[in-house]
Amino acid sequence: MTFLEKIKNNLNTYKNNVAFTIDEVSYTYKYFSEKIIAIQQLLFNNNIKKNDIVIVHTNNDIETYASIFAIWFSGATFVPINPNHPKERNDLIINQFSGNITLSSKENNSTLYTKNLPKVDTNITILNDNPNKTMYILFTSGSTGLPKGVAITLKNISSFIIDFSKNYAIDNTDKFLQIYDLTFDASVHCYLLPLYLGGSIYTVNPNKIKYLEAYKLIEKHQITFAKMPPSVIAYLKPFFNKINLPKLKYSLFGGEGLNFELVKLWQNCVPNAQVQNVYGPTEATINTHIFNIPKQLNTDKIYNGIVSIGKPFGSNKAMIIDENNHILPKNIKGELCLYGNQITAGYWKNKAKNASSFFKMGTYKVYKTGDLAFIDDDGDFIFCGRIDNQVQIQGYRVELSEVENAARQFKKALNYTVVSVKNKFEVIEIVLFTEKLKTDSKQIQTFLKQRLPNYMLPTKIINLENFPLTSSGKIDKQTMISNYLN
Repeated sequence: MTFLEKIKNNLNTYKNNVAFTIDEVSYTYKYFSEKIIAIQQLLFNNNIKKNDIVIVHTNNDIETYASIFAIWFSGATFVPINPNHPKERNDLIINQFSGNITLSSKENNSTLYTKNLPKVDTNITILNDNPNKTMYILFTSGSTGLPKGVAITLKNISSFIIDFSKNYAIDNTDKFLQIYDLTFDASVHCYLLPLYLGGSIYTVNPNKIKYLEAYKLIEKHQITFAKMPPSVIAYLKPFFNKINLPKLKYSLFGGEGLNFELVKLWQNCVPNAQVQNVYGPTEATINTHIFNIPKQLNTDKIYNGIVSIGKPFGSNKAMIIDENNHILPKNIKGELCLYGNQITAGYWKNKAKNASSFFKMGTYKVYKTGDLAFIDDDGDFIFCGRIDNQVQIQGYRVELSEVENAARQFKKALNYTVVSVKNKFEVIEIVLFTEKLKTDSKQIQTFLKQRLPNYMLPTKIINLENFPLTSSGKIDKQTMISNYLN
């Protein structure tokens, strides 16, 4: 039985249970099923075919989630677009497809409207049974300024959801938090796992202060399973002495390096929870590694203040390689590489990136993560940072060069460089340095807001008369950080 078949069965088995609570309105599995059937009929009426691309304008509502499953049950591929992201960036994604169907729960002349559809007296049809079928394509930051699409297959996501769920004592009675933007891979985890088990999902309104809304939902609804980016609890830190969440069974963190001092304090707020650091890039279908954080953590599981990412689970395999793709022994740093059933079939129509990011090892296709790590004597993987110029912001993976590229469009004759730093909450922020800028920096910020999502916007813009240079003539970013940001 595929996970789609199991979810279809759950829609009937748990029909009177709550599937979603969105903005304090609860929807049963039966209601959710009716929405899926109505949207699937809408797709059929518009001649949907297997393997078609269907773009969804994502909103925090039941129709958006129902659209995802209507697409999957129909054998098509789901591509999310956040309508609040800059139109220019969204167009770069949409233009990579042609003749596609677009769904939206908000009326728009260029989309099929998914609200207020008539009830359809039929059952869900499953047309998705090919393990190599592309289930969804998520777009991550690209160094050239063009977002790159990661294609995930039925085999990939089935392997993840089945293997991951075996690590937890959770079932249809559990309540799950969904804090992530639907364009981000962790969101798939946060709605798919609960529906696979028959549990309930509580979504965080993206238009409110996320960290406060997450805390309120966990406390009010006695959430038992919460996966969040570390930045959420970083902002909650001033309130730790007042937070007590005894009903939380599992508290997972992923998407960014997990600061040990921060999570140690958080453990006091969740006295009965197993706190975990989970790791995995979009290219490997959400998560590949799990690390259970004990109350007393050995310092050898911490590197530069960041907690170990642990060991691979399920079919996932990992290794550390050198620059010549040779496997390195334990305790030697190198590039973390992943292989197994969760590895993507490749980037969407991007042969050059596929060639540089993957290599063959026997029968396996191996993904080079770009992360620096080593394996300790216990077999745990210790994360040491990024090899390239890529960072995690609020759980999103961001190429700093993409931010730089966007800034460069403002006045191409100027020099720009971007760095990442940690603020007082230990949250990573982006800082843009400009050289000889003669206009108000607010003009650049306004310019960037039209081209980049909020999480990619610089929190500071610093203008210098001249950039400091290293002895080799390169821009000296470390000096900039030391002189202007410390």
